[in-house]
Amino acid sequence: MWLDSAGSTAAPDLVVSATTRLIWSAPVILVLISAAAALLALYLTVRDVVRQRRFVLAQEQDLVALRARERRLRLAVQASDEGLVHLEPVRDDAGHIVDFVIADANGCAADLFRRDPRTIEGLRTSALASLAPDTDLFRSLANTVETGMMYRAEVRAHPRHVATSWLRVRATAADSGISVSLCDIRDRKREAARLRRASTSDALTGLLNRRGFLSLAERTLEAARTAGQNSALFYLDCNAFKQINDTHGHQTGDRALAAIARALRVGVRETDLVARMGGDEFTILTVDAAGTCIDSIRARIAERLDALNASELLPCPVSVSVGHVLTAASDATSLSDLLELADRDLLARKRSSRCAQRAMDAITNSTRPPRIRRGADRSIGGSRLTGVVATA
Repeated sequence: MWLDSAGSTAAPDLVVSATTRLIWSAPVILVLISAAAALLALYLTVRDVVRQRRFVLAQEQDLVALRARERRLRLAVQASDEGLVHLEPVRDDAGHIVDFVIADANGCAADLFRRDPRTIEGLRTSALASLAPDTDLFRSLANTVETGMMYRAEVRAHPRHVATSWLRVRATAADSGISVSLCDIRDRKREAARLRRASTSDALTGLLNRRGFLSLAERTLEAARTAGQNSALFYLDCNAFKQINDTHGHQTGDRALAAIARALRVGVRETDLVARMGGDEFTILTVDAAGTCIDSIRARIAERLDALNASELLPCPVSVSVGHVLTAASDATSLSDLLELADRDLLARKRSSRCAQRAMDAITNSTRPPRIRRGADRSIGGSRLTGVVATA
């Protein structure tokens, strides 16, 4: 009983004591909590300030790098050997592109357009290169603006508008306009043409070689048949050419082939194809030829060779045998078959003629020395014709 009453009295005293100590320690806890919160807030603020500062510094560095890059690119653009132009479209009330304005251009582009770089900006392309809306190039550039598709092409230019004859054009959509790259490819085109000529022409005579003749003759025959025109194919070879080489040397044989080639080229029209097929064999393709034209061509060839022999440019006389075949516009015979028929005609004429034997005798018995003088390679004119050598 006594213990129960004592225990019940001590418990409230302990609660009161604990409560009193808690009340007295509460301000300290609050201060500690407040201090901790303040320190946390200060840490977060400092961290944010540091991050913001780093971000600002990174932006400034990026801006400096961007300006340096822009400066380098601008210098590269100005120093480029390609013309670089930015064009902005000019639209009518209906929204159709009717012209382009040069918003920016480098020095090379100004030189191509023969303009001062300081005055080219703001000009319209129609004033610079007659880029009218009805031209393919204008439509292609307008399509690049509308669709965003890249355009590239090699364009033949008029020297009156641009300081070149060939341009490689590349256009890419950029913002509301297009960026155009212009490259002068005139020298490359000339070199390509030179290589084509070299691959299709004979180095000794300057005539077409076999490859060039077959390529052009196929297209010429097809065009003639489409137009309803007849054609004639001649096959020629030099009489006793081996005798010329054996008697007077291969150098004289080469000079004889070159002289015969000039005689053939002068004896036909500009539109006729003349080729050296190899060795001492030549071909001529003439279009719109009638039956009477054959004799005329044979006569002109004989006249030119007579004039060559009369000029005594060679130490021996030369002559040729000629075979031919006619083909009508409705005839579908292939070029290879026509060449074979003309060659057969040539062999038949040589067998039935003594021209080749007479040529061999003339070469063997020739004693005149070679005459090499200035102007010896000039074309033979019709005023120096004599009747020295006949053709088969």
